[in-house]
Amino acid sequence: SGINAEYGSSGINAEYGELSGLIELEDLNMSRNKLSEIPEAVYSMKALCSLILSNNQIGKLDANKLIGLTSLVCIDLENNNLGRLPPELSLIPKLRTLSVMGNSFKIPRPDVLAKGSTEVIAWLKNRVPA
Repeated sequence: SGINAEYGSSGINAEYGELSGLIELEDLNMSRNKLSEIPEAVYSMKALCSLILSNNQIGKLDANKLIGLTSLVCIDLENNNLGRLPPELSLIPKLRTLSVMGNSFKIPRPDVLAKGSTEVIAWLKNRVPA
């Protein structure tokens, strides 16, 4: 029972001031907030295990910043506007669940996504530049 915060459908403002200082947070749900990007404050949450960002308008990911969240086990990015899924997401060491259905990217194909997180993460890992 770690530290949790839920901001689902809260219309969290563009400054995300509510998030600063929550560096011990383990579970963060910011679904349904019309976010176009992951708030910068999230990247300082080094204890974060679960990041729920479904049903927003996120168009791109900064995989290099996400890799710094070494405790992340679950990322839910379903139903956003992602045009690309960065292979570097597979480098998040503890990542086991990556939910990305309902985005605009064409690669990986739906048949890969349908096989589940383990297959998607493996698919991405095979595409990380050497």
